[in-house]
Amino acid sequence: MTTQAFPGAVDPMAFRAALRLYPTRYRRERGDELSAVFADTTDGAGRLATVREAFDLGSYGLRMRTGLTSTSVAGRLLALAAPLIAGAVAGLGLTRGVYGAVSPAGAYLWQAPDRLAQVPSFLWNVGQVFVPLLLVAAVLAGRWRLARFAALAVASVGLWGAVWASVAFDPGIWISLLEIAEAAPMVLAGLLFALAPQELLERPTWRDRAAVPAAAAGGGLVLWAEDFYSSFVLMDGAAAAVLLLVPLFALLFAARERLVPAAVALAVLPLTAGFSLFRLWQVVGGAWNLLPMAGAALLVLLAAGRLLRRRGAGAGGGRSLA
Repeated sequence: MTTQAFPGAVDPMAFRAALRLYPTRYRRERGDELSAVFADTTDGAGRLATVREAFDLGSYGLRMRTGLTSTSVAGRLLALAAPLIAGAVAGLGLTRGVYGAVSPAGAYLWQAPDRLAQVPSFLWNVGQVFVPLLLVAAVLAGRWRLARFAALAVASVGLWGAVWASVAFDPGIWISLLEIAEAAPMVLAGLLFALAPQELLERPTWRDRAAVPAAAAGGGLVLWAEDFYSSFVLMDGAAAAVLLLVPLFALLFAARERLVPAAVALAVLPLTAGFSLFRLWQVVGGAWNLLPMAGAALLVLLAAGRLLRRRGAGAGGGRSLA
């Protein structure tokens, strides 16, 4: 493979850095072609435009390495789940916001232990209600580039909530972990949505639009099942295991390309994983005691996935429901 000298004053360093993100074999076979296309698209462009092209090029290389392209099962699963993820996280945030606003029992959701923490607490609780609604609006309008930025904003709000909890409640490790578990749905949902291949999300179908409010209702039901992160449910390890393991096992439908149930599971899992893990940690008495359970569940998942793939291959690869 050779690397062309790009016209103008453009430094090819950005292209070389992006190209290294591709699998070695693909880079060897298509490197010259990618180099020529990059040279043409950046001819006469400024440095900012060149960096943007290199970023897009490198992003697709990472998708190829991770199997999240538009032709892969994982990429198609993420694209199918994207409207569900948006609706679910919006429903969860809206339900929690309404509960905190109207219920005396939920008033603690809007409070902080001291006045200095009131402003970041307010930003976190308002952000988790309204930022996911922006994501939903972008999805319903078919503005997928805007939706991706909104999804990253959702993840940023969740990260803000986790950081705020870690700082505001220090050194109370228990309450900090609880607040981080509550912020986890925003982070996970936002990142999963942003990973969906944009080329599969060109325009929303009637199914996408209908899925969003249904998923929003489901997000509210998940929060209700977790009793609004109430301490009354923290010792219920059985329910925590169900809310964690059922979506995980439902993801295995993707091994036979049954993408509809797998997409539903992928939308539910970000909502339940953090709080369920926190509850299991509470029940078993620490992370070290949780590791054997996590290892056993992982082995079962791997064995079940291998069995499903074998059955799918024996049946001609399985039939997609998507």
